Amino acid sequence: MPASALGVFSSLAFLSLAALGALAISDVAEHRVNRGILLLMLTTALRWLVASVLDEWSRARAARERSWWRSRIVFQLRRPRREGDRARGDLALAVDHAAAAPELERLRAGAATSLVGVLIVWRSAGWIALVITLGLLALSIPLYARSGRRSDAAAQRYRARRATLEVRQLEVLQHAPELRALGAVTYGADEIAALSDSEHALAMRAIRVALESSLVTEFLSGVSVGLVAMVVGFALLEGHLSLVRALLAVLVTAELFTQIRRYGVEFHRRENAEKARDVLEVHDHGGPFTTDETLVAEALVTEAHDDEVSLSIGPGDRLVVTGPSGVGKTTLLHTLLGWREPRAGTSRRGLQPVGFVSAESTLLSGSLRTNLVLGADTSDAEVRAVLSSLGLRGERFSDLNAELTSDGRGLSDGEKVRILIARALLAHAALLVLDDVTGVLDEESRSSIRTALDAARGVAILEASVDSTLLTRVDQRIELRA
Repeated sequence: MPASALGVFSSLAFLSLAALGALAISDVAEHRVNRGILLLMLTTALRWLVASVLDEWSRARAARERSWWRSRIVFQLRRPRREGDRARGDLALAVDHAAAAPELERLRAGAATSLVGVLIVWRSAGWIALVITLGLLALSIPLYARSGRRSDAAAQRYRARRATLEVRQLEVLQHAPELRALGAVTYGADEIAALSDSEHALAMRAIRVALESSLVTEFLSGVSVGLVAMVVGFALLEGHLSLVRALLAVLVTAELFTQIRRYGVEFHRRENAEKARDVLEVHDHGGPFTTDETLVAEALVTEAHDDEVSLSIGPGDRLVVTGPSGVGKTTLLHTLLGWREPRAGTSRRGLQPVGFVSAESTLLSGSLRTNLVLGADTSDAEVRAVLSSLGLRGERFSDLNAELTSDGRGLSDGEKVRILIARALLAHAALLVLDDVTGVLDEESRSSIRTALDAARGVAILEASVDSTLLTRVDQRIELRA
């Protein structure tokens, strides 16, 4: 059943059960005890049944949504993330948030349908109860929105500060030997302590704001039920209202605000679900991708350089981008691959695998084999052959189950670069992009890589370098001037 339809059904069911509860209590009060107790038991059982069905539906639907969104993560990993999108959040957390969307839609439809209760209150208790109910409903909407915005803003500030703290802790730990050698260990410790205190203060502020939001919703709900109860109480005393109608007005008011409150307090989840869907909604085709070319750029202008760049790379082509350090070579490579937005012009590339290797590239925490094949069904013989062609031989590289860290601890920068090139060759990359890697390689390593790249005749290679390159043959050259 669609989420909105289920929300309508559940809201009408709970309003009907509120009316049945009013009839049951009236029977007990008027000494029809047996019937009243039976009706109360029936009401309780039906409420439990409806709530159980809703809970089970929510769990099943969330599991189905979670499974579907997880299947879409592959498109996120296929398409490199643009530079400005690196802070888009954890994908696993985004999947959990997106999986809550159907339940939130059910709550929205239920809250909207529950407004039928306003007519029931009017028919049961008159226009004064109607004015009270409508007035508090009108008041609750901006208060819900304001509380939700404040709570969401506080939560975002906390998450941002938490992310800053985590990154800074990793940076300080990574540079701990250098800091210790300089006698500046207390600098790192003091900075982390200051960030931690700030993060704690933001966390407490977010908790306070969340509690204020909860108090607002509870206060409005309590006031509405209390005022309607007071109105119908006076009407009962004056004999203008029957007990059934009085109870019906009070219980329906309570149910009405319960439905609206449930939807109102889900502000965070609504915002998170919408943002998560924006993050995860990536199509398999689109953007800079096309199926015809390996890489084509037309009048491309990057953020870092004013010159227009036009190029076309096909299978087996070799292209070199040269220029002094800081001129924008890396930015050009990222823009060509679609990782950064150009200032002008267009860039298109094929859907085939692309290998990108720079001195700053990192490995994955895991075995050497895992880093090289990335889950592909590749034989050990093929893996060792590629490693050997790049000069990675001996005991250090014979054990494919040897564990590596993400920063390549225990490996030289040149060895790490060659492992990344081996990964691209094993993945049968149609395009290999080398970003200024010659500086971390000795002459023997360069010679091994040149031999391996010359043998990979069908692979298009795009290399950026300050001066010397790895390529023995260059078909096109682009020079960026300062």
